[in-house]
Amino acid sequence: MEWHAFTKEEKSILLQTWNVIDPQKQMAACDIYEMIFNQCPEARKLFPRMKTSKGSKHNTEFVFQALRFMQVIESSVHAIDNLDSMNNILDNLGRRHGKLEVCGKFRSYYWSVYLECTLFQFRKYLEVSKKFNHEATDNAIIVWRTLLKEINKKIKDGYTADIAHRMSQMGVRIQDRKMSLAGVSADSAFDDEN
Repeated sequence: MEWHAFTKEEKSILLQTWNVIDPQKQMAACDIYEMIFNQCPEARKLFPRMKTSKGSKHNTEFVFQALRFMQVIESSVHAIDNLDSMNNILDNLGRRHGKLEVCGKFRSYYWSVYLECTLFQFRKYLEVSKKFNHEATDNAIIVWRTLLKEINKKIKDGYTADIAHRMSQMGVRIQDRKMSLAGVSADSAFDDEN
């Protein structure tokens, strides 16, 4: 799947607004994760070592995970002229989420929660900066939504590939197991004459 073809103006908007968020990216990342956990408390089970506390104090694991999330966004902004360079990173990230799905910890709707919480926090940081008027902020959020949705699509591709691979492996194992029960077919197991 091809990336959205960002125009020169859209790229400029992303870079200009990232310059506002970048100096505060750790705080913004933590705000995003706090909002995610408030909106979707069940997502906390993905991060058992991440502790949140009242005020702005977070444990090292919380800050580390929040910054990892923000690094994906930052890398995408820096690669805006060559987004294909992000494909392997995002595919790998999706495959790691596939492993969490198999364990019953991840739900695909979390991506929507991440998207909306990120956009909300980005808007907040842009408005506080007062570098953009209301209309410019609205336009920036539209462009950010496009980029974040594109990132999500690439991650979902890896996620789907991982799930499909795991399901096919399980299918092979199930078939092998059926074949290893020599002389017992599904019909004979329920045959009343035995």
